[in-house]
Amino acid sequence: MLNVTLTPHLEFLSADKAGQKLFVMVKLRPSSDISASRPTTSFSFVIDTSGSMYDSSELGKAKIDVVIEALEQLISSSQSDARDRIALVQFDDSASILLPLTPATDRDRLDNAISQLRDFSGGTCMALGMEQALSLLQNSDLTSRRTLIFTDGQTFDESDCRELAVKFAQSGIPITALGVGDYNEDLLIHLSDRTGGQLFNVIEGQSQGGTDISIADLPNTIFQQLQDVQTEVVNNLKLNLKTVQGVDLQRISRVYPDRADIPLDQQPYFIGSAQAHDDTVFLLEFDIDSRAGSRVRIAQLGLTYDIPGQQRRGELPPQNLIVQFVPGQTGMAQPNPEVMGYLQQCNIGQLVDRAATIADQNPDQAAQLLETAKRVTVKIGNDAMVQSLNLSIDEVRKTRKLSAGTRKTVKMGAKGKTVKMTSDDLNNGLSQDQIREISGT
Repeated sequence: MLNVTLTPHLEFLSADKAGQKLFVMVKLRPSSDISASRPTTSFSFVIDTSGSMYDSSELGKAKIDVVIEALEQLISSSQSDARDRIALVQFDDSASILLPLTPATDRDRLDNAISQLRDFSGGTCMALGMEQALSLLQNSDLTSRRTLIFTDGQTFDESDCRELAVKFAQSGIPITALGVGDYNEDLLIHLSDRTGGQLFNVIEGQSQGGTDISIADLPNTIFQQLQDVQTEVVNNLKLNLKTVQGVDLQRISRVYPDRADIPLDQQPYFIGSAQAHDDTVFLLEFDIDSRAGSRVRIAQLGLTYDIPGQQRRGELPPQNLIVQFVPGQTGMAQPNPEVMGYLQQCNIGQLVDRAATIADQNPDQAAQLLETAKRVTVKIGNDAMVQSLNLSIDEVRKTRKLSAGTRKTVKMGAKGKTVKMTSDDLNNGLSQDQIREISGT
């Protein structure tokens, strides 16, 4: 079974007070028997083969050659078996399936397909490649699925990519997006968030941590992605949620093991996968109107999910979210430090996004926002993100702007690996002013 716990940031709210926030931590952890069940995997690689991929990288090789060598290393060192399948799709201003889903042990066919990546060139129409990958994966039930997209440029069909991301989410297929060079980071962030996937910013130089990876480390990153899929023992997680009148859901964020903001445009909400032997943590944000003193249900939520290693589906029956409203208790409730720690990590991303948006027009304010984000990041202990923020702060102060590369690093870094919190973290007596600043209330 999937163990699920719900923890609000406060034990009770003040009665007869409008405009209150409630943050609820939803923690998922596969049981030991599910964690021991190795799923079969279906992994599609969608590779940009446009003309710019033939430009040289810092390694003295064309980017397409770096990708090819990374895939070749993956095939030669993979721990996959015949139950695992790999597909390869290329796109430029057209797209084709170089390899349908094929056993990962069929190395001759895999090597032959990879070598064909050099046979293409053209513009960049990523949606065409996404369509091909979706056609390969969407009918593969009860398997751990993932699409990895590698691109180095701006695509001509961004709106089509965004529409396809909805279909990937509905089919339970996360997207891992890797960008290098002059790509659209907002689009890759959207693809990852929408599908419950991951992000990487491939740089030509030494990585400073976060979501940045050196192009020289690309083989290790791709190999790790394949391994991660093999440990996703619960997938196709979908959340259904119904609130009572006067209670509005404002945000769903995955906050551990990395950050993603889940779109709220349609139910059920696709929230991704859960790995073996670890927690996956989400944060729900509610706005609540004034309530009389009472103990009431404000929402009901349920989950459905797949357990591919056991070839079955599971569900969490509807759970009531109960809140106690207490008169005359304003300011007396102490926040749960674990929930507040994850909330702080969410808000780092919001601060970074604002700073990146206004940096060119108001560099001083951008630097202040980044300093605030850094203070919270130091407190949480996310060293990789601290490094990225230090570099961005120095750049804004010296050059009065954020370069495109630094902008990508900090925006995507806010979506990277997060720090696991416990009930003892940040338990140092947050003031009510600090709580309001962190929570936005």
